Amino acid sequence: MTAITKLSIKVGIMLIALGVGLYLYTSRASPTALIPAFIGAPIVICGLLAINEKRRKVFAHIALVFALIGALGGIGRAIPKIIGGEISLPIVGTIIMGILCLFYLVACIKSFKDARKNP
Repeated sequence: MTAITKLSIKVGIMLIALGVGLYLYTSRASPTALIPAFIGAPIVICGLLAINEKRRKVFAHIALVFALIGALGGIGRAIPKIIGGEISLPIVGTIIMGILCLFYLVACIKSFKDARKNP
């Protein structure tokens, strides 16, 4: 198992935990609080499927698409609310999702570049 595969699983699990935590915080009133979990679950699945050497590239790129959606959605939704002066736990959760996905995105891109240099 490569380092990026392990990172995929870890980041996905953190996103799932974040989504479930936010959902429970809202007393199960807001299903949108589960968005980080809906981003994290495919990343975990892709990480597990990427253990197979033959399918690694495909699933790594699929996971990267979900991370991009999470980064853009998380940071893009949070910035206007912060500028508007609204800071609450759900907004902080959205920021955390965006930062986690951005971190994962950068790590994946670095890994892809390194893989090209050292085939």
